[in-house]
Amino acid sequence: MKEGWKTHAIGRHIINVPSNAKLVESWKYDRDGLKLFDLGGEAQFAQLVAQQEIRLKAQVQKSGKPSFVGPVSLPNGSKALVSWDQPYDEGGYTYDTYFRAGNRILRYQKDAIPLANKDKALTFLKRCSEKWREIPADQMPEGVGFVVGDTIIADDFPNYESWSLLIRLDGKPDVTLEVSGFVGKANEGLRERAGGAVAKVLGTAAGLSQLRNHARPVGPIQADEILVAGTQNGKRGYGFKWEAPGKDYSLAEPNLNVSIEVGESAYATNRESFSSDDEALELWDTLVNSIRLRPGAV
Repeated sequence: MKEGWKTHAIGRHIINVPSNAKLVESWKYDRDGLKLFDLGGEAQFAQLVAQQEIRLKAQVQKSGKPSFVGPVSLPNGSKALVSWDQPYDEGGYTYDTYFRAGNRILRYQKDAIPLANKDKALTFLKRCSEKWREIPADQMPEGVGFVVGDTIIADDFPNYESWSLLIRLDGKPDVTLEVSGFVGKANEGLRERAGGAVAKVLGTAAGLSQLRNHARPVGPIQADEILVAGTQNGKRGYGFKWEAPGKDYSLAEPNLNVSIEVGESAYATNRESFSSDDEALELWDTLVNSIRLRPGAV
């Protein structure tokens, strides 16, 4: 690994990132968002759940019924708060669930659950609550599972899970660098989908040039990359994109994306981004080449 970099796990993949970068993560499991809380202890967990229960009990349906239906206890001390999904009818539920993973709490909300699917949704939440684990400090996660911060749901349940990692580079506030993955397949590869548009822009935008446009596999991951750059009023801008189209319903081969953008901003020079194309390409190549499926994740 390059000096000054570290390995970071997210979802079912790992990637190398600069050690001094700030990482902003988001995750979805079975299409629904997860929020990780830096809380621990039974009293704090109980307070968090109680506060949300109070909010739900304060809501009233158009029919005059309470919006809150009731609590459901789940394995490992987790808990779901059930309420009506819409204020104007009682045709579906929302499950506002608080999972326990060691000293971590994960809030997970599933909306628009039809009445007929109530038992199915509850079975799913019970399964999830049994699978969440806290990852020990300074350890890489091991075994099957989807990583969320310093927790992991140790399961290979087939679902539409996704994640996003925003990397804020130290001393480079003008650079937007993001890596993401989601279960699904792009209908066309990056170069098939974007090639015509890129050629049109290159033909009309003064000072814009193409640095790369080719297949860019990383290990077994088949992917494409398109890198463009341009200079306007003395400032160098960048638009880098790498994409693996993925496979349908595959946890092991999701659609993966990496992008770098340096565009119009409050900064008039490249002092807050890259000093040269070589610097931008070196960082780009180091990061993209490090993306891989975590061993044993699926």
